[in-house]
Amino acid sequence: MMRNVGCLALGLVLCGCSNGGGNNNNDGGGGGDTGTNPGTCATDPLKTGLVAQQTGVSVDSFDCEILAWTASYNEPDPMIFKAIIYVESRFDQLAVACPNNPCGVPSGWSSNETGCFGLMQVVPACGPTPNNVGLLSNGHPNLEANTTAADWPGSIFYPDNNIHIGIAGVADNRKQEMQKFSGCTTDQYTMMAIGDYNSYGSTQSCTVYNTSYDNLVLDAYKQYSTAAGYAAHPY
Repeated sequence: MMRNVGCLALGLVLCGCSNGGGNNNNDGGGGGDTGTNPGTCATDPLKTGLVAQQTGVSVDSFDCEILAWTASYNEPDPMIFKAIIYVESRFDQLAVACPNNPCGVPSGWSSNETGCFGLMQVVPACGPTPNNVGLLSNGHPNLEANTTAADWPGSIFYPDNNIHIGIAGVADNRKQEMQKFSGCTTDQYTMMAIGDYNSYGSTQSCTVYNTSYDNLVLDAYKQYSTAAGYAAHPY
């Protein structure tokens, strides 16, 4: 799945609206868990103890899913996805944005099915998801938002599904950039792929990419890496 959002989906800031940037306002302490249990991984190198002030959610709530899917897709830096989630949704698993329909309205779809959904603000209208995860049998997104519903595990909002889709999208972007631009470093490919996640096609070379979005991600990345004692990549 590829996005071409062209704007940021920051929590309650709607895609297509102007925003004032990504101030990374977090502080330590406990936090609300909204669907998964923080600290349930055998080891958690991403654990920070921080809370997203805007939503009151522990930023460690989805570490297990991040670690599992980055390993599955051979992504080299799981912490960068934690930072992406902050930028995209402030860890609100039910976040909805992009009323401007960034990939249009596919035939037979309703407009409310074509936005950006969940932790990583994935856009199923932009293309299929891996193994149709988060989709109904008719290919439309499963928009179940009741976390106690029987169909919640099949929802596009379900954290494991949403993170899977988002990481798969970045991994696919990386492969495409490696084919188009040879000789870049691993970290450059990461920045190129992440920039394209926000605005597909924004990468122009190993050093010319979507720095306006990447810098927002890196602000959160640096804070989380410091809090976790994580070996940050020198982006």
